[in-house]
Amino acid sequence: MADVTVPDRPVLAHLPNVELMHAGTWSASTGVHTFTADDFAFAVAALDCPAVRRPYLKLGHTDPRFDGEPACGWIDNLHTASEGRALVGDYVGMPGWLGDADENGHSVLASAYPDRSIEGQWDFRCALGHTHPFVLTAVALLGVTPPAIGTLTSLQDVGALYGVAASSAHGGTPVSIQMKGTAMPNPKPRTVAAGVTTEDVRRAYYDNAGWDVWIEEMHLDPLQLIVIDDSDGSRSRIPITVDPNGDGTDGVTFGQPVPVVVRYEDAAADPASDPVADPAVAASANTQIVRYANRAESRPGESPRASSTPAAASAAGSHLKGGSAVALTLTDEQETSIREALGLAEDADADAIVTAVEDLATAPEGEGEPEAAASATTPSSVAAAAARLGLRVVDDEALEARLSRGDAAFERLEREDRERVVDAALADGKITPARRDHWLTLMSADREGTTALLEGLPKELAVPLSEVGHGRDSEVSASTNVRESDVFKNWSI
Repeated sequence: MADVTVPDRPVLAHLPNVELMHAGTWSASTGVHTFTADDFAFAVAALDCPAVRRPYLKLGHTDPRFDGEPACGWIDNLHTASEGRALVGDYVGMPGWLGDADENGHSVLASAYPDRSIEGQWDFRCALGHTHPFVLTAVALLGVTPPAIGTLTSLQDVGALYGVAASSAHGGTPVSIQMKGTAMPNPKPRTVAAGVTTEDVRRAYYDNAGWDVWIEEMHLDPLQLIVIDDSDGSRSRIPITVDPNGDGTDGVTFGQPVPVVVRYEDAAADPASDPVADPAVAASANTQIVRYANRAESRPGESPRASSTPAAASAAGSHLKGGSAVALTLTDEQETSIREALGLAEDADADAIVTAVEDLATAPEGEGEPEAAASATTPSSVAAAAARLGLRVVDDEALEARLSRGDAAFERLEREDRERVVDAALADGKITPARRDHWLTLMSADREGTTALLEGLPKELAVPLSEVGHGRDSEVSASTNVRESDVFKNWSI
């Protein structure tokens, strides 16, 4: 068997967390473009579709003469940062000569291609028929041409090459752009009627729709939405009416939702009998439908922390503008508590509960049965209500007595503390007993200052508490007796 020479594995480089785009308005060779956090969310969500390729790395922007040139890597781990206002990704699969640094920390990427620019496409229709609002298709490495968004961190920062500081947390709003398809950022979305576009319809619907609902398809003829409710997986068809005198979202209203289902049928055996098999018919149908691949593209954003869906006003349910069904769900215990609080029978239905609540809310102040009002304010009823809340009712006189005893006890403690400080100074001889009341008065007026003053006085300042002079042994000889001294005997005045 002949020897097989296996070539060495090529060395590849990886550069993580590179800033690709920032939100804002920027001027580029293709015009003025505005990017928002929603656009970045669209780009990230589009990669969940199996028919959307990951963005590739290339040297410079597209030139029709060199479309066959190989890519030099791709973008992986595409995600948003800075609260959704920046688009970040990893350079993966680059040739080693492009990204690896030499012994001095220099690289071809940082020297020859320090900047980058993006290429993308608005309203991208993938092979599965989904319409993706925005897709990032490529990132071009730039040399002498500066990017349109000048706030991007340059790769000349060697620390960025090793992932230490690939990009700053904030820096303006990045990247230069060259777009395929419609101009960025889609300033001319598809028009559904005079003065109203598909974006107007989408925004108008989401202004009032519950969070669980999102648009799967938008049909242009007839004008209607197909929406999915994630709470139960159901689909609904919602007719759209456009006011010819309206403009933008103000001219869009929605009808009542009609439940629909998706059915799968076998394809026709004879292609001639299937009108959809005609390429011209199929292409025409596709242009009349805007499809969203997933919820993230149709309705970008994070779910609210708490449900903002209002409660239903009837057992049959009501519908918000746009067809979002709303329902209030209660446990059996909660329903029983509401019936008891409203004085309703155990078998009262939802309509009776709603009617009772409306009557209670609209009743004039003071209206009602006097007996019920009186019973609600009796001491026993008030005490029972407080007990249910873990509280205790206290009589006014009892409360005043407790407060008085508390004040007296506090005053006694304060007085004893002042006396303790003054008596300690007396015991150390710092002050005389005759001045005790004077010092107590000072303590009452300025406790902290007087305490500091007494502590600073030397002991025995006013009253000596130890012997003064020189002492000898207790034994005194006869020769030392003063009465026997000649000086004492001869002393006279």
